[in-house]
Amino acid sequence: MVKIGDALHDLCQPLTVLQCKLTLSILHGQSTASRETVEEALRECARLNETVHRMRTLVELAMRDESSQRMGRA
Repeated sequence: MVKIGDALHDLCQPLTVLQCKLTLSILHGQSTASRETVEEALRECARLNETVHRMRTLVELAMRDESSQRMGRA
């Protein structure tokens, strides 16, 4: 279970970097078509970040449940 949590945590930094680079590319100006493509990529980054956050929350809840169950057995 911990390995999944670590993997999800490891996804956060590259997603944040990608999101920042895409945002910077919009600020530097470009064609309308390129801008639309970058904006779509930013929306997808946001969706991925939301999914990772939900998955990390589920892992944390599962770990708490597991810990509670162990304490109940002790």
